Amino acid sequence: MRHPGRTRPRLSLSMRARAALLSALLVALPLTAGAVLAIEFWRRDLLDVALRYSDKGLVGPRPGAGATIETCKESIDHTRDTLPSGMSQYCVQDLVTGFITDPGVLENHIWPEALGGPGDRRPLRIVETDPTADPPFQLVTVNTLKREQTELDTLILSAVLVVAGLTFLTGTATWFAVGRALRPMEAIRLRFTELSAHHLNQRVPVPRSDNEIGRLARTLNETLDRLEEAMERQRRFTSDASHELRTPLAALRAELEIAGTRPERADWPSVVEGALGDVLRLQRLTEDLLTLTRLDTGQPPTGPGDRLDLARLIQDECARRRPPDHLRLTVSAPNEPVPVRGRASLLARVLGNLLDNADRYAERWVEVTVRRDAACGTAVLEVRDDGPGIPCADRERVFDRFTRVDDARGHDTGGTGLGLAIARHVATVHRGSLTLVDSDRGACFLLALPLDADPAD
Repeated sequence: MRHPGRTRPRLSLSMRARAALLSALLVALPLTAGAVLAIEFWRRDLLDVALRYSDKGLVGPRPGAGATIETCKESIDHTRDTLPSGMSQYCVQDLVTGFITDPGVLENHIWPEALGGPGDRRPLRIVETDPTADPPFQLVTVNTLKREQTELDTLILSAVLVVAGLTFLTGTATWFAVGRALRPMEAIRLRFTELSAHHLNQRVPVPRSDNEIGRLARTLNETLDRLEEAMERQRRFTSDASHELRTPLAALRAELEIAGTRPERADWPSVVEGALGDVLRLQRLTEDLLTLTRLDTGQPPTGPGDRLDLARLIQDECARRRPPDHLRLTVSAPNEPVPVRGRASLLARVLGNLLDNADRYAERWVEVTVRRDAACGTAVLEVRDDGPGIPCADRERVFDRFTRVDDARGHDTGGTGLGLAIARHVATVHRGSLTLVDSDRGACFLLALPLDADPAD
C-alpha cells in the first residue's frame, strides 16, 4: 500500500555509468539494425539459390521422349548421392495432397516463401512433367532447407556475438575513459569534504591539463581564497567589535559600581554625565555597525538613485555643522551645479564621517572643496586639514574597520574606527572612489563620483 506523501526513491546513475550506457546504446542500435538487414539479405539469397535448384531441376534426371517411370526411378537412384544436403527427388504418377510428408521439414518460421500456403508444411517443387508419357508421371524435388537453415543459424549467432562484443567493448572502454577523465573531479570532491570554517587554508588539487576540470579547480581555489579572506576579515571584525563594545560598557559599569558603593559621596551629575557619554559612544558604535551590515548585505539600493547637485548638498551639510571652537571650516564650491546620481543621505554620511575625522586631528582649519573634473567626467570632493597627516604606508590601512594609525590617540578622539570604512563603502556603492592623496600639510581625502551626463545640461 502506498502511503500519501511518501515518494518512491529514484534510481540515480552516476555520470560514469550514464556515459557508458549511452555509448553502448549508440553502438548497439546501428549494429543491431545492420545485422538484421544483413541476415535478411543472406536469408533471401539462400532461399533463392535453393529454389533455383528445386524449380529448374539443375540436379537430377530430366524426363525425355520414351522415358518411363521405371527409367526415371533408376536415374534418381544413380544420382541420389550427388544431390545437395536436404534435397530429395521422386518420380510419381499422381501427385496428391499429403504425399511425401516430413515432420521435420521447415519447422523454422523464417522461411515463409517456401510454404505452399497458410499451414502448408510441404515444400514440394515440380520440376518436369511429361503428360505424353505412358503412363504420365512427374519428377518432384523436395528441399527441406536444412543446409540453408544451418548456415543462417551460424550467421545469426555470429551477428549476435559481434554486436554483443562490440557493445560490451564500447561500454567498457567508455567506463574506464570517463573514470579516468573524472578522477580529478573525485579528488576535488574529496578535498572539498575536508573543508570547514576552521580549515579554509586547504585548496583543491589542480590537474596539469588545461581543460574544463582544470579551469574549474582554479576557479574553486580563487573562490576559496576570497572566502578565506572574507572569513578572516569577519573574525577580525567580530573581535574588534567585541573589544570596542566592551570598553565603554566596562567604563560605564565601573562608574556605576563606584557610585553605588558610596552613594552619599558620589557626584551624581558627574556620574550621569560620564554614563551618558559612554551610552552615546555605544549608540554611535551600534549605528555604525548597523550601517556597515546594511552596506555589506546590499540593503541600500545600488541603482542610479536621484539626480543631485553635489555642490548644493555639501554647502547645506556644512552650513548645518558646528565645528569645534578652535577650528575654522571653509567651503569652496562652484556656482554651476555639479550633478551626480546617488542618495543624499548616504553622501551626506560620507561628508560627515570625513569632517568628523578632520575635526579630531586638525589643529586650526578644515577645508572642503567641490569641483568638476571634465577630463575624467567626475565630480570631486576634497576634505583637507592641517593635522599631523597620515604616513604613505598607512593610506590604505586607514580604510579598514577598527583601524587607527596611532593607537595612543584612539580612544581620546572618541571615534569608533568605522567612519572611513563606511565612507569608502558608500563611495563604492555609488560607483565612485575614496582615496587619500598627497598634501602639503595634514591629510587630504578625495571622493570622486561619476558626473550625471543628462542631455538637458
